[in-house]
Amino acid sequence: MSRKLLKYYFFNTAFHLILVSVLLFFISCAPRVAAPPQYLLKELSLDEIIMKASDDIQTLKAVADITIEKNLQTIDHINASLLIQGAGRIHIRVYKFGMLVNDLIMVDGILFDAKGKSNSKFTGLISEFARAVFWWDNMNNGSLRRDGDVYIIQSGQKEIRLDAATLLPVKQDIITSGKSIAVVYAEPRDYDGFWQPSELTISIDDLRFRIKIDKLLKNPPAGESDFRIPSGG
Repeated sequence: MSRKLLKYYFFNTAFHLILVSVLLFFISCAPRVAAPPQYLLKELSLDEIIMKASDDIQTLKAVADITIEKNLQTIDHINASLLIQGAGRIHIRVYKFGMLVNDLIMVDGILFDAKGKSNSKFTGLISEFARAVFWWDNMNNGSLRRDGDVYIIQSGQKEIRLDAATLLPVKQDIITSGKSIAVVYAEPRDYDGFWQPSELTISIDDLRFRIKIDKLLKNPPAGESDFRIPSGG
């Protein structure tokens, strides 16, 4: 074998070894995201599903982008910071172009603005978003059945479908006050150790709310002042 050919094989082999070493280095340094829990091979009771899915969640804090559509046309886009304690207590700050435009508190289904006045503009969106996140509220007495890779829980006028492997919600249908509300969940994501869908689409009549959750904190510090109705309410 000629000297030129030997030199070619040497440099070619060395280049590939260096390339493989660099790739292995970056792979080893890349953050490892744990997969969501897997329950597909287990047959769970309703109580077990709710216990595992709720994961001792008392309060959630979310930062979200919300696109509002009417008749499939975008009519508004807002950013929101939400503090949710169960499905009944919510504090939401609404921003547009980085500026605070609404500071709202919902307690027991009644929405108040920063001046303590009742405000109904966002009531439907906020209450349904809270119910969509805390879907297990008031579902303990529901009926449970399994259809292949999906658990179906029904209670009253509410039906929720869960991925049997991860116990993450897939779809929820609600009938309330004569209205049909559909919630579709997508893009499960690991939020610092616990998994939740990062995208929700809530459809109410001809309105559609597309919600993308950028940040989600489990059980952040929250006190009574976070849900105190301002004077005048």
